[in-house]
This record gives sequence, C-alpha cells and structure tokens, in this order.
Amino acid sequence: MADAYNRAMKTARSRWVLLLDQDVFLCNPRWYQMCLNAIAQVDKGIKAGLIVCMTGGSKQKVLQRVSSVDSSDIDYHISLARSLYQQYGNELKEIDTTITGFFMLVRRQAWKKVQFHAMGSGVGGVDIDFSKRLLEAGFTIWLMTGLYVYHRRGLRKLKFNVEKPGE
Repeated sequence: MADAYNRAMKTARSRWVLLLDQDVFLCNPRWYQMCLNAIAQVDKGIKAGLIVCMTGGSKQKVLQRVSSVDSSDIDYHISLARSLYQQYGNELKEIDTTITGFFMLVRRQAWKKVQFHAMGSGVGGVDIDFSKRLLEAGFTIWLMTGLYVYHRRGLRKLKFNVEKPGE
C-alpha cells in the first residue's frame, strides 16, 4: 500500500492528491467542489498537510465515523451525506489525532517531508502511521465535517450473481 501511495504522490503534478480506497462510495455529488473549497481554505497555511472526511460503514471506531449503523443500504448513506452537508456545509475542523485513510487529500509538499512507510505484510497502519508522523512534523490535519463517504469495507469480497446474456 505504501509503495502505491508513494508512486501516486511522486507522479502527480498537482499540489494536492486524493488517495481513495477502492471500497468507498462518494455519497455527495458535490464532493469534488467540496475538496476544492477545503484546499482553498487551508492552502494558505504552509503547514496544512492532509484533509479527510466523515464516514460510516466501517466497523472501526474512529474520529471520522458518524454512524453506528452498519447498513449496506446506499439510500441510507446518501441521506446521511445530505444531512451532514446541510448541517455543516464546507466547514473544516482542525484535528490533532491520527486518521484512517479511506479518503486522504494529501498535500504533496507535506508528503515530500513525510512519505508513506511500509508497515509489514498487511495493509493496515500505513495511513495511521502517516498521519501520526505528519502531526509530529508540525503539519495540520483537517476534517471536512460536511463531506461524508460510505466506506464499505470488504466490498471486494462480495460475490454477485451475474447472468450471462441469453440465459
């Protein structure tokens, strides 16, 4: 995971790069504009290193989690995203804790000083370690409280019944 993240950051041409897990559903159609708004708000601060968002569906208890319901009903998550956007809009909140990286908007300038490190054989921990080292290096982490994504962990393990044409 760390190698893939570092490769993406190294080859990117923009100041900010979005790293997104394969099992994330973007529930708010305004997500891209919200990311641009967040960047504009923190870009002046040279120490801004990472922007994250809210989630649901993960079994982990993390700061970004807003729902204790582990529902796979997409309408539920879209409704939750709408509610959070109506309540918080483009609000940003500086946080001083590590994050899980299902949705990481990373400033390349910060990444150049604090790259992703491999954490053994599994994929867990790369994001938490990265955010911890960002904070230790004096960079700030920002939470978009109005942007919610559904992090459907284990989505790739689901089996779907697909009928072949003519059956």
